Amino acid sequence: MKKKYSEHFGDLSLIDISYVRPNDDSAILELVTVGYVDGAPETQSDLLDKLEGYLKHIQSDEFKNNYSQSNIFIVISFEEVPHKLITDLLFKCTKWCEDNGATLKIRIGDDYVHFTD
Repeated sequence: MKKKYSEHFGDLSLIDISYVRPNDDSAILELVTVGYVDGAPETQSDLLDKLEGYLKHIQSDEFKNNYSQSNIFIVISFEEVPHKLITDLLFKCTKWCEDNGATLKIRIGDDYVHFTD
């Protein structure tokens, strides 16, 4: 199967960074973006594909064998504020992540974004 690469998300089949924070019993999977993330339909599709890969990974036996933490976070890191269509899309993805056992967090630079209704 040919790997798909994205300008903003790199190899869509890879987990960018994963690590454990033992002090709060958390496993973190970080999706790192590059540059300004526009709201183009292809960009949205690529983001959803990559996020789906993260969600499938946390359901895998490999992940469950390597990470026994009770809290799982998917952190999407942006260098700068992404297009509003991207933040709107991610807001809609919070429930999808929760349904798959993870909490979605968004970081822009050094700050976390908190979604409100």
